[in-house]
Amino acid sequence: MTRIPFSVDELKVIGMIPRAMPQGLDFDKLNTPIPARENYLAFLRNETPCWMPNGDCMAFCPAMLPENIARGMVIEATPCDKRGGKDMFGVEWVYDEASEGSMVMPGSPCLPDTNMWKERVTFPDIDSWDWEGCAERNREFLADTDIPIFMTHYTGLFERLIALMDFENAAIALIDEDQKEATKELLHAICDLHMRILDYEIKYFNITGILFHDDWGSQRSPFFSLETFREMILPCVQKLTAYCHSKNIVFELHSCGHTELLAEGIAETGIDMWRPQPMNDTDRLYREYGDKFKLGIRQPMFGPNATDEDKINAARALVARYNTPGKYVYTMSHFQDPLFRKVLYAESRLTYNKH
Repeated sequence: MTRIPFSVDELKVIGMIPRAMPQGLDFDKLNTPIPARENYLAFLRNETPCWMPNGDCMAFCPAMLPENIARGMVIEATPCDKRGGKDMFGVEWVYDEASEGSMVMPGSPCLPDTNMWKERVTFPDIDSWDWEGCAERNREFLADTDIPIFMTHYTGLFERLIALMDFENAAIALIDEDQKEATKELLHAICDLHMRILDYEIKYFNITGILFHDDWGSQRSPFFSLETFREMILPCVQKLTAYCHSKNIVFELHSCGHTELLAEGIAETGIDMWRPQPMNDTDRLYREYGDKFKLGIRQPMFGPNATDEDKINAARALVARYNTPGKYVYTMSHFQDPLFRKVLYAESRLTYNKH
């Protein structure tokens, strides 16, 4: 990418980027020298970006997809107060106001054993969803072609097993020799469903990529071994990632938990981006895998007593810490501090112009 000299005029706010989550805040859209979408794509092509991607994208989670209401994460032009209820497989979710998230009520799984999946699991009729109506309602909401748009795919592969089976049964299904083949069949069927949904999303919405939700770990460790991941989960993620790339769509992984022990396998999936949670050793991941996928760095949280100097120093330190050409990172917070955001932008602009 051609190096463009930095100007303070770039820090002018020229609009707003819709919030990343229902409970988040809209972000300032700065007067950047190139569109944020172009900068994102240069970043993903391993070119030196103009600046560090930093929340200058938007999530799109329309209420038309039952999953988004069930999970309590509707982001679209039309406000939606409904949260919880049945997902696209007919599983009931309960929304918890305190944690601002949903979970399936355990104790009565619709699928106790994956050998029964063809008889017990009803896949959604996505052809009957009102894609055209949704596109029309969100035409203006999605009209800014400068901004990368990521369509969220909730309840991925292992998460879907948990929703259908409860956690204990889902974990057993990955390693039980009597269930393994049926589990693989079900996971591939779920993967194929995501690809069919993606076809509609590409047809009706101007998306840059998908944000694929599939949590693989707890606070302390992964839910399964690297060997099990490679055998059971990896092939489906590879297939979905390859399908995205064949359609010129970016694949960003959202996977919560202490999952750095799976990083070697995650690197084999071919994904474009992953922003691990803070309990992972981000510096180690950056050193060992920063050239395999784009690593997302969590922003610091500022307390009420944080000074402007604290925010300026934090932004400069973040740029300096993750600044190896070919291993650029992205960052995002759902509640961005305007000063931190502007300093991070300016500092990365000045630093990257030297590369």
